[in-house]
Amino acid sequence: MRAVRLIAAVGLLAVAFALAALAADVIHWRDTIRAGDRELARAPASAAWSPSTVYPPGFGRVLLGLDTPLELRRAMQEFAAVRAAGTGYDNGLTESQARGELEAALSRLSQAHDHVIASAAANLLGILAFSDATPTGPIAPAPVDQSVADFQAAVRLDPSNTDAKFNLERLLHELIAKGVRQGPGSNATGHARGHRGASGGLPGRGY
Repeated sequence: MRAVRLIAAVGLLAVAFALAALAADVIHWRDTIRAGDRELARAPASAAWSPSTVYPPGFGRVLLGLDTPLELRRAMQEFAAVRAAGTGYDNGLTESQARGELEAALSRLSQAHDHVIASAAANLLGILAFSDATPTGPIAPAPVDQSVADFQAAVRLDPSNTDAKFNLERLLHELIAKGVRQGPGSNATGHARGHRGASGGLPGRGY
């Protein structure tokens, strides 16, 4: 009987340790994400979301459903890098490849089940699309319709996305001021594909 009690006590201690370790990992993930997000806003290139955990990081990441949110954060980090990049030593081939990979990542995220994440991705696609619609060189600018469509999609996915609302309203106001008419649903379901170049700035508001 004493042996059974001892085994049960050891088992309870093991469970208690496992739960305590899991709770500590949750706190570490929370603190790491907060710190990484602050760094993303301050200096995107140095932002990181890699906590020191008791369990393998992948376990907590999956358990907490962080794969897609972290993918969005990495896309935002790359977004800032792409928009800050100029034409490099290989005549922009490296930058074009990075831009294409970023658009592919944002396009995937814009289809996420989490509408807040999907909306954020669509908003960033809209900013990239607007960059292509702004004449910056000898190449003719792309139509602005895609940027409008991406911002509209972002607002529709998450009506509380104030950055997307701001960008959409600002763009429509500029188009009206220039005498450009936009239909109520002009290409509203699409997302940006294959755009050229981008200007500097941080992710979010004010393309």
